[in-house]
Amino acid sequence: MNTLSHEPCTQTPDLFAPLTEAEKTSAPVKVSAFKEEWEPVVPAPSEPEMPSGAQAMWVYRNAEGRPLFARFRYDGTNQSGAATKEVRPLTYGRRVWMDKHNRQHDVTGWHWKQPAKPLPLYGLDRLAAHPDAPVLLVEGEKAADAGALLFPDYIAVTSGGSTSATSADWSPLSGRDVTIWPDNDEPGEKYAQAAIEAARNARARSVRAVKLPDALPAAWDVADPLPESMASEADADAADTLRTLLDTAPQAEANVKMPPGYRMTPRGLYFTPDATGDTLPMPIWVSAPFEVMAETRDEGGIGWGVLISWLDQDRRYHQWAIPKKMAHGEGKEIAGELEDAGLNCSISATRHLRQFIASVHTKNRLRCVTTGGWHKTEQGPVFVLPNGTTLGIGRRAVAFQTTRAASGAEYATAGTLEDWKREIAAYAVGNSRLVFALSVAFCGPLLDIMGEQSGGFHIVGKSQSGKSTSLYAAGSVWGKGDRDGQVRSWRGTTNGTEGIASETSDTLLILDEMGQADSREVGDITYMLANNTGKQRAGRNGEARTRKTWRSLFLSTGEVTLATKMGEAGRRAMAGQEVRLVNIPADAGAGMGLFESLNGMPSAGDLADHIRNAARTSYGTASHAYLEALVKDRAEDEAGLSAGIKGMVGRFETDCLPGGPVDGQVRSVVRRFGLVAAAGEVATAYGVLPWAHGEATGAAKVCFHAWLEERGGTQAAEDREAIEQVRAFIEEHGESRFTLLGDPDGEGENPHTRTNYRAGFRRLAETPDGGRWEYLILPETWRKEVCKGMDAKRAAQALRASGYLLPDQSGKMSQSVRLPNIGKARVYVVSSTIMGGDNA
Repeated sequence: MNTLSHEPCTQTPDLFAPLTEAEKTSAPVKVSAFKEEWEPVVPAPSEPEMPSGAQAMWVYRNAEGRPLFARFRYDGTNQSGAATKEVRPLTYGRRVWMDKHNRQHDVTGWHWKQPAKPLPLYGLDRLAAHPDAPVLLVEGEKAADAGALLFPDYIAVTSGGSTSATSADWSPLSGRDVTIWPDNDEPGEKYAQAAIEAARNARARSVRAVKLPDALPAAWDVADPLPESMASEADADAADTLRTLLDTAPQAEANVKMPPGYRMTPRGLYFTPDATGDTLPMPIWVSAPFEVMAETRDEGGIGWGVLISWLDQDRRYHQWAIPKKMAHGEGKEIAGELEDAGLNCSISATRHLRQFIASVHTKNRLRCVTTGGWHKTEQGPVFVLPNGTTLGIGRRAVAFQTTRAASGAEYATAGTLEDWKREIAAYAVGNSRLVFALSVAFCGPLLDIMGEQSGGFHIVGKSQSGKSTSLYAAGSVWGKGDRDGQVRSWRGTTNGTEGIASETSDTLLILDEMGQADSREVGDITYMLANNTGKQRAGRNGEARTRKTWRSLFLSTGEVTLATKMGEAGRRAMAGQEVRLVNIPADAGAGMGLFESLNGMPSAGDLADHIRNAARTSYGTASHAYLEALVKDRAEDEAGLSAGIKGMVGRFETDCLPGGPVDGQVRSVVRRFGLVAAAGEVATAYGVLPWAHGEATGAAKVCFHAWLEERGGTQAAEDREAIEQVRAFIEEHGESRFTLLGDPDGEGENPHTRTNYRAGFRRLAETPDGGRWEYLILPETWRKEVCKGMDAKRAAQALRASGYLLPDQSGKMSQSVRLPNIGKARVYVVSSTIMGGDNA
């Protein structure tokens, strides 16, 4: 026969003859409404041959060993360099078709076509040759060949890939003892459940299913070697381990119990009403086909739901854990969500869909969780992404349950990890703000491990300085790095941001352009995000509803600081808010805005454009690789992992803080910077970030010192603000509201001055260096005006600690002084040295 190619094989030499000149210059003729004919000939009169470029061939045969059809595997790579696998069927038969030049072809031979359904099982000849042997049913021909070698006393068969169960003829399993060995992934579990039902319907004598150990890696099948943790390198030991799993396989139970009147077919879900009279009812089409995988509930037995999966019209896989309470609400809500995610539903049969969701039962039970991030299972820690992807040894015991079928679309992946490292992460080297932003992206999953609170970083600077570029790079760690994906806007309500925070728990929350936020709400939003919990609300009957919670490091940008934004609404930023969201200047001081190194790019603008474009094509893979390693380390030695990170944070704090007293607020912030540095170093150690050791730590130190310099020192923010406020009051009213005393002892008043709205007095005190002014502030003015909006007592303590407020001989904050027309009174005495700006 002819050598196989991507085109159908033919025995007609003129089929691929070069076009004539007339054909080349003429427009293609519109093909008539000719319907292609395909008549498979089985068994085939000849054997198929391995085509050029194929990596493997499997021939399906009948009981006599004659070929029915073949399947070939082609390995390759896509445009982004990711590995691809394609399996193609080849069947002997007669094909009649019309080409674009309206030429009809009638060819009998081998064609890239499937035989008529139902399709035969792979291994029918071996089944017929050993009618009494037990049967091993696996997913895929490669696994069947491996199973035949591992267990020669079994007959290994398969229907093909994970979606082939509904297309196969299972009747040869009638009367046989069947053991199903699933692949260790969700498609494998789905195939196994379908095969169990199919074997039972085929009247198999017994059906068992191998129970896979939790220690097996994801996607493992019988063609793969066992991990070293389960068996030594000796082949005999590995074979014994696998044999034990096969011999101890328990009886398989049917997973799904369909409600009365419902059946699932390859064309979808149907409901048949009860018969009335002599008229046979017609089945009602409810929806396109889907798979019922498990029932879900939380660890307290609340929040029951049904986990289903389906393929949309583009053959993309979806799954949704539908809360059962939705079945008792609006019927259109469930159907609308399914339609939005590609599962077609009947408009007139929504009540039947609701009834099915409320009534279907399964053997499988999964624990449902309603937030992403870290969760504990009996098998170990798992990490749930907002799109339902679950990582960890206990991943098969958990399902992510939401009221939206298409939730978590922002956490999709594109490209490969190597693409992301080369096109984004590599360009961050030498750029402290960019390295820091990427390190922040990896920090969220460490909060739970370290027991740390949420907090944020605000990159502030002028427009077009590269601020948003850092957000796009950080967002690409988790998903698409733009405003259609990970990058959200500050422009939203407190309630809306609360929902976003809950969805991004333990990952990364990105908010761009604080200037667009409501100045009346921005402070409340900052407090809420850092406090890990949303607003307490009442239910319909007045009872307390469950509050949304999260853990998150959030990254923000803006042309203004939080204090400036709140000031627009006449509000004052509290020290707690500024500690929860710390400012980092966007300008790195190299004359290129955010950047310090161009890494081969012609200009800062070109570098920013490159990163923004790359963040739209290579994304999501870095977080998956990072989490897979982190979940494994946490499961194996959480105490060791925590101690290692704690050590890195401690060393960072020691290196960054100067000697002398340091306020607790500064220590809290430096630990947050240190945790970001640790996250970057851990991701580097895992091979996710292509940086040298110390790159993340160095960038975090640069950004911390920039924050500390902007802040003005290591003292408490309230103390610094108190000094600044008293200084500002004296600067504004130093002569107009402070009466000049005639002598240093305050015994006289200058007769040439008149003071309106007096706040106190001022006098010239003798000192060894020539004298200084002192401001004597009356107590009521001190409390109501000078220290307005702050704790007056603490303000006095802060000024005294800095040497600006002069206590009396007994150490009291105020002094007793004789004042003209007043007599003896206690006043706060502030030295004019406060005007020098030295508040260290």
